[in-house]
Amino acid sequence: MASLRSARGLRALRRPLRPVQVTLLQTHLRPTACLGLLQPHHRAFSTPGGDFEKQLMPEDILHLRALSMTIMQDPICELRPEEVQSYLADHEDPIGDLPLWNPRRMLHQVLDPFRLRKLTVVRYHKLILERLDNEPLLEAFGIDAGFNMQAYFMILHAWLLHQRLVLEGSKAKKIDEELFEQCWNMARSWLVLKRVPEYRFDAELQNVQEYMLGACIAMDKALERPDVLPARVQQCLWANMYSGSVKKDHKGLMRLTKYMLRQLGLILQLDADRFLSGQFIWADFPVSDRVRKPLKLPEWRAKFRTEREEAIGELDLKSMGTRPASIEGPGKRPSLRP
Repeated sequence: MASLRSARGLRALRRPLRPVQVTLLQTHLRPTACLGLLQPHHRAFSTPGGDFEKQLMPEDILHLRALSMTIMQDPICELRPEEVQSYLADHEDPIGDLPLWNPRRMLHQVLDPFRLRKLTVVRYHKLILERLDNEPLLEAFGIDAGFNMQAYFMILHAWLLHQRLVLEGSKAKKIDEELFEQCWNMARSWLVLKRVPEYRFDAELQNVQEYMLGACIAMDKALERPDVLPARVQQCLWANMYSGSVKKDHKGLMRLTKYMLRQLGLILQLDADRFLSGQFIWADFPVSDRVRKPLKLPEWRAKFRTEREEAIGELDLKSMGTRPASIEGPGKRPSLRP
């Protein structure tokens, strides 16, 4: 996807999604030592050609390094190894907790051999949904309840999980694919709830997918230069999440940059078995504890939140073996006709 289509925007949106073009950019001084794990290799969203760094002058690199140092001066960016233990979770698995010889467990192993993988994807999905409904965080980052920002915030968390899944190799490939399929299901649900006409539905969904994947590609390229990673991440977020509509020293943008670095540090430090089973939570991030008004949600978003509660219960039943079925969100592309 070397170039993203800009001519076709979502007319139903508050403003059209902007193409991802990062010019002077994105950064990093090693927020944590574990970021050294991210060696250059063919990533799932990589595109050939166009070495971005060749466009930079020496003074640009110096600027990015200085900005990266400024960002990394805040200790919240780094997550020490001993802190990781605070974000481990032990989720219930009624089938997996049964003895190996238990007939019910043996039956599920035969009838649903991919149950554990489905369970992991469900847990990842719930982690993303929790972030979308975390109003203190949304306020701290200046993220509204509109389609664009919600879509980007969702895909950024999927991207974080994707980084570790790529490092885990072939054993995590199917999990990675199903994770992004869940993201497309969610985007599809939102378009259904926004009452996008059926004759435009597929084109609009493809348009959203292109921009979301474009954001992932830009973030992937930010990892290619660890020495300027924090600044590059900041520029990616500025161009995508905020559509270039805020100043580059915007408080919400700076907080979100530090948040992404902190969560990336957590994801890379988790034990492989713990990560691949979804047995963790996001690292905490300081936000104001003042009394705030509930976020005013547009109709489609409020309805999605209501339906989500029902869908999560359904997801839990399916993934824990109570009923075998594929994972679907609340917007399973029903007919859009009344």
